Amino acid sequence: MIWNRFDEDKKVIESIYNGQTWNPESGLSPKELHDGCHAIAKECEGLPRIIAKTRMYKFVLENAQLDVREADFFPERLRHDYLISRIREEWIKSLRANELRDVLALHENGQEGLCYTGNIDLGHIAPDWQALLDYGFVGLLERAKAAHKKDGLTEEQNTFYECVESVLESTITLVRRLADEMARHGTDRATLVSESLRNLTVRAPKTMLEAMQLCMIYYNLQTHVEREPIRSVGGLDRLFYPYFKRDLESGRFTESQLRELLRYYFYKFYSMKVVANVPFYVGGRLADGSGAVNELSYIIVEEYSSLDINDPKIHVRWYDEIPEDFVKLILTSIRDGKNSFVFINDNVVEEALVGIGEDAADARNYIVIGCYEPCAMGKEVPCTCAGRANMTKALLTVMNGGFDAYTGNYVGTVRTDPDEYKTFDEFYAAVKEQIAAFLDGAMDLVRAYEDYYPVFSQAPLLSATYEPCMESGHDAYDRGAKYCNSSIVAFSVASTADALVAVKKLVYEEKALTLSEFAEILANNWEGHEALHRRVLRKMPKYGNGLAEPDMLAKDIVAFASEYVNGKPNHRGGVFRLGLFSIDYRISFGERMGATPDGRVAGEMLSKNMGAVTAMDKEGVTALIKSVTEIDFTGVPDGTVLDVMLHRTATEGDEGIVAMYALLTTYMKKKGFAFQMNVLSPDVLRRAQAEPEKYATLQVRLCGWNVYFVELSKTEQDDLIRQCENVAS
Repeated sequence: MIWNRFDEDKKVIESIYNGQTWNPESGLSPKELHDGCHAIAKECEGLPRIIAKTRMYKFVLENAQLDVREADFFPERLRHDYLISRIREEWIKSLRANELRDVLALHENGQEGLCYTGNIDLGHIAPDWQALLDYGFVGLLERAKAAHKKDGLTEEQNTFYECVESVLESTITLVRRLADEMARHGTDRATLVSESLRNLTVRAPKTMLEAMQLCMIYYNLQTHVEREPIRSVGGLDRLFYPYFKRDLESGRFTESQLRELLRYYFYKFYSMKVVANVPFYVGGRLADGSGAVNELSYIIVEEYSSLDINDPKIHVRWYDEIPEDFVKLILTSIRDGKNSFVFINDNVVEEALVGIGEDAADARNYIVIGCYEPCAMGKEVPCTCAGRANMTKALLTVMNGGFDAYTGNYVGTVRTDPDEYKTFDEFYAAVKEQIAAFLDGAMDLVRAYEDYYPVFSQAPLLSATYEPCMESGHDAYDRGAKYCNSSIVAFSVASTADALVAVKKLVYEEKALTLSEFAEILANNWEGHEALHRRVLRKMPKYGNGLAEPDMLAKDIVAFASEYVNGKPNHRGGVFRLGLFSIDYRISFGERMGATPDGRVAGEMLSKNMGAVTAMDKEGVTALIKSVTEIDFTGVPDGTVLDVMLHRTATEGDEGIVAMYALLTTYMKKKGFAFQMNVLSPDVLRRAQAEPEKYATLQVRLCGWNVYFVELSKTEQDDLIRQCENVAS
């Protein structure tokens, strides 16, 4: 029996990643594999690292043990034990201790106090999924061999092509091994899966099953073996639609069977338990400007929603003509608690990417990396989380004369007695100067690492899918991509705007206290000044309420950061690009900060993404949208998002879906960047916190991923409850 087995196979699929059931007869023991990889690394000392990495990749794929279950349509498991990644970590550790020692020491205070950070970013990337499907492993190999025949190649280019050819050849060998292992099960299901896999060793995919198998195998190999983690599996409706149509027209599969394949595909990703989820997208515009939504788009949403799982997460590329019934189908899923969706605005993204020098056609063919970070698919290495700068801490250090109380050291460039700022404009200029210093610190660290990317991170499997790499003969991480960009995230917009308003009112307009006196109150965490603290929290104008003063400050501070970061050269032949998301590191960065002028107490988390400070948006969601869309997001090419909390009673019935749709379309037409919603009740959240065993599958969209509420820390749960109570009040 091949079909109608999904419900009975679910536990088998989950067990693939829960246990260790490798076939010991299918490959070398872990120790033998470990010893072999380390021997290769030693033999390759003094050679380009791409050679060592390629030889280890080949050894692992040809010799690692396999785990192939008859219940699995998409076998890909091999016992690689992250050996290549571990050896690369040794290379990076040596680099930090030697070549980068001085620059890391120079920025130690800034990083220790979490004023800013800069690091390696190899974990925010995606292959050219369209090229992978069009060519298959065999076609990619033929393309690489053809490029290798060009005259006048340098030794470096020859080495690159040789490595690409080697990884593709060993990948095809692995697919053949998987097919042989599956065939041993001897059932009709095993025969179908084995034959489909074997087809991938001689040609590109022709069926939807083959296309999905190819993508699943590639995902595993790049993410876990080559170890450049994939942060989007692509636009599934546009990628799989030609195979879907062909299968139906030929009678190869029925619609019911293809729906079942989707359930297996999604459930397999869910079972992997990937940190921050496995993303894919639906919708968006095609190259000719027409909409990509098709009948498969609806089926994908329907089948995903039927599973009641929190992963994968789904980016919905919104465009002006996106079908209303498709959007409402998604909104219904969100309202029903299956809310792993975020809407991304095509109009804004395309303009933002063009703004940093990308061709319009490449910008239109963008893929959403990770949480909400766009990049040109198959053309760009965006390093979307390479550096971060805490704008609120920049303000706090200015109030302290450039001193960071967490480290006990000065940081940044501002070294001025705070009472020397005689006007708010002077103070604000100093805050901008300090933000610029934090941004510079992050960019300097990123550049320092980038000088050594060719040494510790070349990715021949990824590069094999990138046409620019095949044309140039250079790795994607070694200037081979068309756009070799890097990203800096400046965050805590609301916290910064609210803090600026408080300083302006209390110090410069009312003259109720001096800046140094205000700084002293904050150093004592508001102790002895409780009335002032209550006034700041309850009476001061706050961002997120449609008020001109804080909103204009937020708009201005973002414009400043955008102009300062975007287009600055990095050290890989590309430019820097600004992001504004905070995701969960708003917690850790907040922990290393004292109290701030907006009323926040020491150690408390900072504002989330583009939203207001928790519970400070008192005028409702329409006012919040008004505040957020004052900002020009075409200057934010690395992305951001607005998180919206809706009370369950406000979304009931058809009228509720109409209201949700109106909010979304208003935000998008006002050129917001991205939009995600939670529909919750504070009573339900409190019960879930008290009795987690009864609410194990209660989902919440958190920052940039979807989680089960009961698996969050109490700090995160309490913050969500406060947001929900604020909506209900």
